[in-house]
Amino acid sequence: MEKNVKKVLKTKQPDFNKYFISDFVEIQRKSFFTLLEKGIIEEFSKRNPITNTKKTMELFFYPDYYQLTPPEYTPSQAIMTSKSYTSKLYIPVQLTDKISKIIKLKWVYIGDIPLMTKRGHFILNGCARVIVNQMIRSPGIYYQKKIYENYSDKWSEKPENTFTRYYADLICNRGTWLRIEMDKNNKIWAQMKRIPKIPIMWFLIAVGLTDKIVLKSITDSKILLYNLQEDPLNPQKKILPYVKTPPAAWTAIYNIVFSKKVIKTKKTKMKKNSLFLALPPKGGNFDIPFLSVLDKAYLAKNHLSESELITLKKTMELKAEQGRKWIFNRFMNPRTYDLGKVGRLNINRKLKLSISSNITTLTPHDLLTATNYLILVSKGLREIDDIDHLKNRRVRTSGELIQMQIGVGLVRLEKTIREKMNKIKSIKTTFLLSSKTKQETKPKDTDFVNKGRLSLVPQKRGKKASAQSKILSLSDITIEDGPQKNVSTFNTYTNKQRHKSINLTISNIMNTKPFNGALREFFGTSPLSQFMDQINPLAELTHKRRLSSMGPGGVTRDSATLAIRGIHPSHYGRICPVETPEGKNTGLVNSLTAYARVNPEGYIETPFYKVYKGQVQKKTGLYFFTAKQEEKIKLGAADLYTSDIGFLPKASIPVRIVEDFTKIARNEIQYVGVAPIQMISIATSLIPFFEHDDANRALMGSNMQRQAVPILKPQRPIVGTGLESRAVSDSGHAVTAKSSGIVTYISSNKIIVVRHHS
Repeated sequence: MEKNVKKVLKTKQPDFNKYFISDFVEIQRKSFFTLLEKGIIEEFSKRNPITNTKKTMELFFYPDYYQLTPPEYTPSQAIMTSKSYTSKLYIPVQLTDKISKIIKLKWVYIGDIPLMTKRGHFILNGCARVIVNQMIRSPGIYYQKKIYENYSDKWSEKPENTFTRYYADLICNRGTWLRIEMDKNNKIWAQMKRIPKIPIMWFLIAVGLTDKIVLKSITDSKILLYNLQEDPLNPQKKILPYVKTPPAAWTAIYNIVFSKKVIKTKKTKMKKNSLFLALPPKGGNFDIPFLSVLDKAYLAKNHLSESELITLKKTMELKAEQGRKWIFNRFMNPRTYDLGKVGRLNINRKLKLSISSNITTLTPHDLLTATNYLILVSKGLREIDDIDHLKNRRVRTSGELIQMQIGVGLVRLEKTIREKMNKIKSIKTTFLLSSKTKQETKPKDTDFVNKGRLSLVPQKRGKKASAQSKILSLSDITIEDGPQKNVSTFNTYTNKQRHKSINLTISNIMNTKPFNGALREFFGTSPLSQFMDQINPLAELTHKRRLSSMGPGGVTRDSATLAIRGIHPSHYGRICPVETPEGKNTGLVNSLTAYARVNPEGYIETPFYKVYKGQVQKKTGLYFFTAKQEEKIKLGAADLYTSDIGFLPKASIPVRIVEDFTKIARNEIQYVGVAPIQMISIATSLIPFFEHDDANRALMGSNMQRQAVPILKPQRPIVGTGLESRAVSDSGHAVTAKSSGIVTYISSNKIIVVRHHS
């Protein structure tokens, strides 16, 4: 008997797993810490410097030195008094006037930032609020297919014929989504929301490429010319043969994008063909003689004079330039379009480019390569993307969502600052040069003298300078060339004028409303900012670890398909396949698994143990992998039997390679799972013998545990899973000691824990 007990004790492995589970609320705290450490600095740096239209004034933030004041109330005081747990944000701001060479530097109060409590939520007006993590499609480029079906009549069940066409979606963090699409006639178009589609050839020329570069760089480039065989405004008519010249493409882009009406002249109504007149290139060197045979034929057909044709060409060239600027502002202006570093990295990887990570807008090279890749996809030479794979989806944690809102607030603040700067010409006061005898002079309107580099603003006609006006201190002005002989006193014209001109100070420019308004708007009205579920500790914990696919930039519950809601093999160890709401939100609101964590780029990682020649290397620690990294490795399950010294059985072992399940020898296995509960969430892992339950029953059990009302005398579960204590301690409801030790004294008033000093 004793031998058997010893044998059992000897073979029992110590269960290290529970010590490796990170803090359950870490996802919230870590993201807020990143916001304070990097996010605030990033957002202010993007807006530097703010200048007026004439570039004579400049406002510069120094965000690296920002300060947060200690909050006015503690979390408990904020709840009791129905106040917010916030901190005031101060940043040093420098205002430079380049005309008068005055620099002013001051600490400025920007606004209030809500602080996260150590339990991972915010307190606003006495209410606990949680910002739910959002799952969105990662910025980058995705290739997908669309199936077209032709029916002989609308009642027939089967389509007469079906054919597949492909499209590429260019997704950004901020700006317009762009789709490069191949239609059923094999024509390729650039498409945006609420804007007519533009032929891809014209679009590529509009971003600055020449037709020669486009046609030479793209595989089977004649596909691009299919669009040019017809007039998009009137598909029945063939367009003029000289449409292929680039300037005609500018014109067509402009007319498609901007004008709904066809241009008319005073004498004649012009036909649609007139939109595609050949125009001279930008340099003015014409490919064809200025009035070619085609031009003359056109003149004869439309009864126009030569001068009218020249005028028409000039106006159309002007409009072409406007169209070019419009496209630049849409996709190549960092103020309006932003891929983010993750987006740039994804596009570089996908299209095998080496564009710098600092360029977060689209480049002509991106668009050219993307079009080429689309043609290769349509020929079956490249594969389409799986948009539901977790490598193509990232998590916006609470810190990032607040950072985005801070960005919105700063854009509004910048706008108000610029408006105020433009109203007032300069910091320096208006003054007038007086003679030694202090006689008041009356300068003419034309007198705009610069003596000693002092700008003298002319006085309004008919108004004399006030004798009692205050004399300026020399610190208010800067004289570059030293004191002048004929300068004695500087008088302001009138107190009213002086008040007007000196009005521009840092305090007057800055305003807390835009910043505070943007944050209040987000915390108050965003669907991702929710009242904390406080029914019991588990409800609170689950709420903070929730992943929502809805919200701004995500899907809506009406448009979400079954594919988006479904379970994907890449969810293993990252998103719980069981815990999700019933009803409309099924599959759109998920839960993070017990061991999962979110990396700085926003991708979900899960841990594994390394296997070396059939031995599980538990002592080397955990290896965390994203869904993309996991594709390349051979994974064994977490519940595999191991010997005393960690060797796997010699028999062939079931493994997963990408999405396929197979059996291989132990020497070929690269990694194994950490624990059986690795694939499920905290609520699901509290269900004993969960693997014997029906999945629907487990789902309801997971959700209903969160609705259990706490009892006055808490009791241990009769059958537990070992995770209950962690769930209670991490939720922040239980009183926990700061460090471990031996409990030496307990009473109703105090508990003494003696720490072990090493």
